[in-house]
Amino acid sequence: MMEPPMSEDHELIMLSYTSIASHLMTHEELIQLLHQARENNHKRGITGMLLYMEGCFFQVLEGDRAVLETLYIKIGQDKRHHHVIKLLEEPIMTRGFDAWSMGYRHVTREDLVQETGLTDFLDKEESGFDGMHSEHARALISAFRQGRWQTQNTRQYRYVSLV
Repeated sequence: MMEPPMSEDHELIMLSYTSIASHLMTHEELIQLLHQARENNHKRGITGMLLYMEGCFFQVLEGDRAVLETLYIKIGQDKRHHHVIKLLEEPIMTRGFDAWSMGYRHVTREDLVQETGLTDFLDKEESGFDGMHSEHARALISAFRQGRWQTQNTRQYRYVSLV
């Protein structure tokens, strides 16, 4: 994907956060959420990925700083989840998810251990991604970027071109 040119007042950033769903979401609810996110992200020039596990979300967003800061405020007010915790916010030179308006995977603890080796994080009593810190976030982002899950269940993925 060709990135839109950035003016001097714009900065490309990556932002990641975790949150807890207000209820355990059904497959249909998650698909609807993804459809809305992909549509809105395409319009805003946002790329990223979303993981869902045990009623918790882990999301990575890439885009213009001003756009993502405004979106993060809106995300914090969304009633579909609570305990929104920002893990990373940093400038990036290039997008790591340039082919994804929103890559997605519904994961289990076993998936995460197998693909990331994050046993120290997953051997805890908190649900899902609750209690995660930035280094764990980096490991998850890296695993997703490397496509480790994409060949296991391609029905959960939908390539969306942003061109």
